[in-house]
Amino acid sequence: MNQSQTKRIPGVTLEEERRTLSEILAIADRNLKQVKSSVQNLADELHELKEIYDAEDKEGLALWFNTDARFQQVRQELLRMERCRKKPYFGRIDFTDSSLLKKECYYIGKAAITKDAAELVVIDWRAPIASVYYEGSLGPCTYSVKGEGAFEIDLSRKRTYEIEQDELKDFYDSDVVANDELLTKYLAKNKRTVLNDIIATIQQEQNEIIRKRPQHNVIVQGGAGSGKTTVAMHRISYILYNYDLEFQPKDFYIIGSNRILLNYITGILPDLDVYGGSQMTMEQLFTRLLYEDWDGQKYTIKKLDRENKTACIKGSYSWFHDLEDFCRRYEWSHIPREDVYTEKTHHLLMSRSSIEELLHKFDFLSLPDKLDKLTEHLMAKLENEIYGRYYTYPPEEQKALLKYYQTYFGKRERKGSIFELYDSFLTEQNNKGNQIPLPGHAFDLYDLAALAYLYKRIKETEVIQEASHVVIDEAQDFGMMAYGALKYCLSKCTYTIMGDVSQNIYFDYGLTDWEELRSLMLPGEFDYFGLLRKSYRNTVEISDFATNILQHGNFPIYPVEPIIRHGNEVRKSACKDEEQLILETAKTVLQWQKNGYETIAVICRDKEEERRVSKELRKRAAIREFDAETEEFGSGVMVLPIEYAKGLEFDAVLLFNASDRNYPAEDGFARLLYVAATRALHELAVLYTGKLTDLIAVTVSEEKKQKYVVVRQEQPVRRVREEKPKTNRELELERVSHGKFEMELRNRIGPKRIVVQNSIDEKRAEKMKNTANRIEKSEFGGLPDTNSLRPLGHSRLNPEVRWVTGHRDCLELTNAFGVLRITPVSENTVRISFAGEAPDHLPDIPSEIETASRVKWNYREDKSRVEVRFGKLLLRIDKKTGGISFYTDKETLLLSESPSLPRQISSSPKNQTWTYFDWSKKEVLKARGAVDQQWLDLKTTAKYISFGAKSKRPACILSNRGYQILIPGGRRVMCCTIPMYGLYVYTEGEVQIDYFFRTALQSFVRSSQPPAHAGASNPGTNEYPHCCTAEKSVRSGRCSFYLPDSVRG
Repeated sequence: MNQSQTKRIPGVTLEEERRTLSEILAIADRNLKQVKSSVQNLADELHELKEIYDAEDKEGLALWFNTDARFQQVRQELLRMERCRKKPYFGRIDFTDSSLLKKECYYIGKAAITKDAAELVVIDWRAPIASVYYEGSLGPCTYSVKGEGAFEIDLSRKRTYEIEQDELKDFYDSDVVANDELLTKYLAKNKRTVLNDIIATIQQEQNEIIRKRPQHNVIVQGGAGSGKTTVAMHRISYILYNYDLEFQPKDFYIIGSNRILLNYITGILPDLDVYGGSQMTMEQLFTRLLYEDWDGQKYTIKKLDRENKTACIKGSYSWFHDLEDFCRRYEWSHIPREDVYTEKTHHLLMSRSSIEELLHKFDFLSLPDKLDKLTEHLMAKLENEIYGRYYTYPPEEQKALLKYYQTYFGKRERKGSIFELYDSFLTEQNNKGNQIPLPGHAFDLYDLAALAYLYKRIKETEVIQEASHVVIDEAQDFGMMAYGALKYCLSKCTYTIMGDVSQNIYFDYGLTDWEELRSLMLPGEFDYFGLLRKSYRNTVEISDFATNILQHGNFPIYPVEPIIRHGNEVRKSACKDEEQLILETAKTVLQWQKNGYETIAVICRDKEEERRVSKELRKRAAIREFDAETEEFGSGVMVLPIEYAKGLEFDAVLLFNASDRNYPAEDGFARLLYVAATRALHELAVLYTGKLTDLIAVTVSEEKKQKYVVVRQEQPVRRVREEKPKTNRELELERVSHGKFEMELRNRIGPKRIVVQNSIDEKRAEKMKNTANRIEKSEFGGLPDTNSLRPLGHSRLNPEVRWVTGHRDCLELTNAFGVLRITPVSENTVRISFAGEAPDHLPDIPSEIETASRVKWNYREDKSRVEVRFGKLLLRIDKKTGGISFYTDKETLLLSESPSLPRQISSSPKNQTWTYFDWSKKEVLKARGAVDQQWLDLKTTAKYISFGAKSKRPACILSNRGYQILIPGGRRVMCCTIPMYGLYVYTEGEVQIDYFFRTALQSFVRSSQPPAHAGASNPGTNEYPHCCTAEKSVRSGRCSFYLPDSVRG
């Protein structure tokens, strides 16, 4: 290996490390300067566009959107680089690659730093290779790259750096990340500094959860101070970095128990390179899922009372099951279940038993979807009846029968109020002895959960795409009623759920253990339940104090292992009255501020006490105004109730009036006080009047300490097998296999269509097909098997266009499914190709299509669509779905691909493609036969339109709207225009879509050979060129975009 190909391994001495730091800082400064220049140039360009174009100018708006998108992208890059510049890296790994047999070294930081836009000098902490820094011990270890599999290396050094103000203070070589000595050093700092350094101190048990695949559900039990919230946010950042084709920030919902916690999370996310996720309370999520039925002017959300027994009933899992049963009975009462006969022949179409069997099998579906399934079965039976050979129905009678039975079971749209339906459910429950008052116009969390469930199950007719992944923090605060409704309403999502059942302050309706939630949310083989046992927040003294409080309770306790970091003993001070309490509180807070503590909390039992204390304390010390909806975590003194302190942590905490009157020795108050005590990083003081609560004053016996401790299990009760990383090919086969399974399931449960042989010739053709020595015959006009008409199920991947790339002769649009290529062929013809990677080895252009050597074309892009214009055609591609609409040069619409699902490809059990079109009912479609004068009617039918594997004659569809679709020969092509199955062109034999669209040059009875057209001479041009090029590193696991010099300035 020559010298130029070998990367220099940095030195390991302090002096050499300092020299390396200087070099990397210089690179970071240079990169930062370039990006600042790019931001300024784009800002100037936006200003110029505003000056030049009118607000109504379409061209100006398109330019504005394109430039603004680039500006936002580069501005985020600027923020990323500014973070890098403050502390360029925190770790280093040295290793030998087992396959290449050469030594390598990587520095690890919050974000990647590149030299000359090509050479990585610092890798992102989320990169696949960085996982060995957090997980691997020295010696042989492996790391996985998505789509590439596992790689083996021999790790020889793992080093952690302490860098402050561009100076290398020290470094530590260790077999584990951030050993207790280094952790103690970090945690001894104030709250703000700890947050900045948290990526450097991620522990192996935390990293394991962060890097779990997002396609599986994760539940984590973590004690106070174990980093649950931090781990959840880092997990989002990791997923967006490594699964950027499947997930975008808008695909995440972050659910918290209150706005203060959510505002705190909002402050963390930009530092982790996450922009645009939705944060909301559980109440806000359920109102969102009510869509148009929720009227914010008419209805209000009310807070739950912790001690209200009504909330305890409504929050339970049994209440959710009662609601399920109510919906089931409601559905059965509204769906006809008697035998269905035809009036004229009195033939049985569907029996009562078959109807009820289908209702049982599809119990999980919503009412409109159940109606669809029943109608599908009924219509299949009816079609066999009216199109059969035993009895002839006149066309008008056929039409009337189809129309009547189409709505026999009821219409999808439900009239009536969901709120009235919920009142009916509550009335039924009251009659059973559950005295639950009707909510009127004010709804609590569990009312909203029930309403969202009713809407989804009974009313929803159109599924709206919501989140792909839901992150729930402080999960123990929500009862199983909320989770049951959420799982049903967002059944296509995956979940990351973080909580601590020891911190359930909602007494009887939160989670006191994980068993029910695990059975609901972790059904899959690779779903994961994890424990975070170590506490990184409290000193040993504070941790022991809080644990003693918790051990007074009679409920399961997950033991916490604090990092060995000592501090002051917890101070307990008695006061004679509330006035002295206020004075002592003010004195303590002021002293803490003098000691340099930046974040201080005075924690009260409830809102009433918080308002009273704030009013008096404000006279003696500067405190922040508290507003539960708008309060943001930051420096200063906060006075807040315990329920709003959950999930937060402070340098110093004062518990206000921990008397036995405020906190009786009961389970609920033990949890409440435990939450308050565990908010403190360094200092904790307890003030009280009268008698100190027994939860603090009394020491728990050793016998009771052991009674409720959950025994630590190295192996979970249900052993979780770790999923091996899969290659892209394996993932594709997995998706295809899943789609095949769903299709087989539908075939097994759904109706077995009777295929009627219409002629002796067809029977003879079937017999010949099964003869071993048969010769190949043209299949044009043949009928497919009914079961083959069912396309694949919808994928959960987001079809939105991610990248648009202009080439000399084509335009490529990339989404999570693959690459769509648009190639202008002549003035009136365009080639549409689509494949999982990029279209490759495309067949020759059919000879009947005249091609131009160089076609003049251009494209423009805005936020919602891409336009391609050339000759007599205009194409508009919807960026949300990738669907294409074809227009004439006068902007008359000719045809659109289906807006909901334009196309699908599959390679198992055989190569297949589907292209879905939005053909209208009035449109006349014909397929060209083996000779140009032969035309096959395609109205409401499904027929093969190809000519066999050896024929080069393209399949051709002609429309009376003035266009043709041609599919190259050599593959099996079928056209389906039956709405029940979908309107599509199906091909077999290729794993990529390939067809030609051109404006029609003939009527149905004239020759299909087009006249020659002269092609234009100019190459394709891009009116709005993009400013990035991409390179992909296997080790970093993602595409890095680099700005060309013209944009850098």
